Amino acid sequence: MVTSLLMKLDRAEESARQEYVELSGQMEELQERLAVAERRLERLSIAREELTALEAADELAEAGRGEASDDDHAGAGHSDPGVAGHGEVPQERPILRGLRKDAVVLLASSDEPLRAREVVRALGQQDVRGQVEGMRARRKRLVVDGWLVEREQGLFAIASGVNGFAGEGGAATS
Repeated sequence: MVTSLLMKLDRAEESARQEYVELSGQMEELQERLAVAERRLERLSIAREELTALEAADELAEAGRGEASDDDHAGAGHSDPGVAGHGEVPQERPILRGLRKDAVVLLASSDEPLRAREVVRALGQQDVRGQVEGMRARRKRLVVDGWLVEREQGLFAIASGVNGFAGEGGAATS
């Protein structure tokens, strides 16, 4: 009787081992596919940011030539920070989308400045060097665009006057 129980246990253990090996292989394949998808998503997000910036620059140039009315651009939040804006916002900022917008919203709701790694983790991104460096570069650009300030090296916070502007959820931040 004990011998037959040991044989059943051996078969169950072997079955579990085979299932483990099979699932491990599937997991590795899924992790590789996930990494590829993540890289593609990041490239597409960067492309969107760049195209949005180009579109905003084109719209600003058109507004400067008088081809568009002031009403088309009032409060749109998309011009060079050094150029006087249209509407009631004293200094317009480029449109935010994707991870740039998510980072600004996160920092606007944070009580203290955050590092790139903290932002990446809070946004649910993988805590890997590429993601952290990408976020660091985004935050540096957000400083140039007037959305963030770098309080001390590596610690970023929302720029003064941005909280209400960024939190409206209208065209200024989308």
